[in-house]
Amino acid sequence: MPWEMTAAVDPPSDATPSASSSSAASQVTASVSAPHLQPAKASWLGRAWFSLADQARMFFFANDRVDQPEDAMVEVIRRSPSSGSSLLQMVALFSIAGNVFSTTVCGGFLVLHWSECAVCGRPLRWWLLLQASFQMCQLPVRVVLVVSLRRAEASGSSAENAIASLTSSPAWMLSKKIALFQYGWFVLGLVWWMYTDSCPNCPGITKLMASVMVLSGLRAAAAIAIFKAFFPADQHGNGAEVAAPVVGATTRQIRANPIVSYEPASSDDETSAQVSCSICLSDFAVGASMRRLPCAHQFHRSCIDKWLSRNKRCPLCMHAIDEVCSWAPPVKLRSGREERQSCRPRRHNH
Repeated sequence: MPWEMTAAVDPPSDATPSASSSSAASQVTASVSAPHLQPAKASWLGRAWFSLADQARMFFFANDRVDQPEDAMVEVIRRSPSSGSSLLQMVALFSIAGNVFSTTVCGGFLVLHWSECAVCGRPLRWWLLLQASFQMCQLPVRVVLVVSLRRAEASGSSAENAIASLTSSPAWMLSKKIALFQYGWFVLGLVWWMYTDSCPNCPGITKLMASVMVLSGLRAAAAIAIFKAFFPADQHGNGAEVAAPVVGATTRQIRANPIVSYEPASSDDETSAQVSCSICLSDFAVGASMRRLPCAHQFHRSCIDKWLSRNKRCPLCMHAIDEVCSWAPPVKLRSGREERQSCRPRRHNH
């Protein structure tokens, strides 16, 4: 492919490709000179070929991706490089095969029946022509996608960087715009097909349009099936993380948290910085009865007791009160030993 070759005859010194694009597109080196060509002509052809290859690299691979939105394919590769690469290759190859088959059939049909289909009530032949053209325009980007992923696997380089460079390129942006326009063209063709009873001189065109639409639907269904095969959903069937259920604390767990009296900041206690209750949003009064949780956060006793009866997690840090807190200051026991606080019932040795 043009962007994968570098001329070996007198390349200009300032035409060296950048690191990110050259790693994805310049791994194959070929000489364009021939023994029977004159040196001047060979040098001119070499420079022209190198310039063409460099322009193709700039079109299919981008260097600066700071201001470009990240494509969803980058997240697929980042989530699982091996499975993501296989997934994208399979989807791209399936799309390439579908595009080639559909374009070949539509092109052959239009060549044979172009004039006969001119008398149809709707411009169905133009729909087929533009639909085939849109699919042909998608082929180069998909081919480059497959080649980039396979070269990244063979060389052990980062597939994520290759995909990020491709999806930020002008070729990819153009491909997305074509795909968007193709979707609208597909809907318009569906309307024309539904309101076309028959075309006497070209009866096969409605059947061909129906086949093209069914093939497009099968391609989309196959892409979804391949994605689910590589990234199966969790047991809930949505593939997303499910939030932990809200569970209230028992009366014994609530009472296991010590009751303290509020005093202004006059000690080294980290919780002395708290001056108000985050539940009722009222300031603490000197000597107010408060309950202190294992995470060292403290609240009005009545406020936190009511909260914990519905949710056993701290309103501020969401730490469960029946779990030992690793960041809270240790509590001194009567024996003089320090222990991390939790409100799990302690077993007493008799």
